[in-house]
Amino acid sequence: MKWKGKKVGLALGGGGVRGFSHIGVLKVLEEEGIRIDLIVGTSAGALIGGAYASGQSPDEIQKKIDAYLQSPEFDDSRMKSIGLSLTQEEKNIIKKAQQFVMNRFLFIQAFFKPSILPSHDFQSLMNYFLPDIDISKTRIPFRVVSTDLITGRKIVFSEGSLRTAVLASCSVPGAVAPVRHGDWLLADGGITSLVPVHAAREAGADVVIAVEVDRDLETAVCIETAKDVVFRAGEITASALGDSELSAADVVIRPQVGNLHWMDFNRANHLVKAGEEAARDSLKIINASLPLSRRIPHFARRLFRKAMK
Repeated sequence: MKWKGKKVGLALGGGGVRGFSHIGVLKVLEEEGIRIDLIVGTSAGALIGGAYASGQSPDEIQKKIDAYLQSPEFDDSRMKSIGLSLTQEEKNIIKKAQQFVMNRFLFIQAFFKPSILPSHDFQSLMNYFLPDIDISKTRIPFRVVSTDLITGRKIVFSEGSLRTAVLASCSVPGAVAPVRHGDWLLADGGITSLVPVHAAREAGADVVIAVEVDRDLETAVCIETAKDVVFRAGEITASALGDSELSAADVVIRPQVGNLHWMDFNRANHLVKAGEEAARDSLKIINASLPLSRRIPHFARRLFRKAMK
């Protein structure tokens, strides 16, 4: 396909459950008639972006999420049990004790296995949300970002199994086992590119709208042990790398996800709403960043909608 004029790319960042906010952003972009020419996703952004790029509407994706969270597959998964232990909701003494035991169990398991979540839990998630197609066959051109743990390189998939590439991109270190693919040992794309702005540019985007759903770097932290120091150092490095890449975007949308843990599934609908609100707050700068040929029909569409109210 030959493209005319400037391409608008959407870079969807990683953040686990916080990635549900991407659905709200996509809803607003559709409602406003803002056409996206290509999508690049990291981790949760790859999952939501892949579903959308393959032809599912934001409403369909949201309904799938609601259905999945009520499904026997999720009910029987370790994702649910761990997610419930990490929720920010008030816990009674029994739930606090269960969380303590769960955390200690996972800590011990991490020394003997490559992940704390069974691989079939995440594979069933991929199969539930994504069609079994080649990435090159998506309705909207799509790229998936992952990281090769052997070479340390960012790997960008533009072809091959959509499900396999997204699974690799979602393989959070320690939580989900890395995916062997030829000579590569693939893990979370967020290791090298939390919000894939550069990959969107490399794919041909002239204008990049980035969506960041990671937690802010907290300053009210308690650093007392060696583990605390190592963890904090990793947070600072990731934050600095993310900020550097985001500086290359034309628009950065930041849904208010707070300090929600990446496996806390209790606030899915709230996250979608947060994505909608953040996208609407960014419409002025999005419109200003669009190519002139897109601004005129977009402006006319908005005037028409106002006149019909």
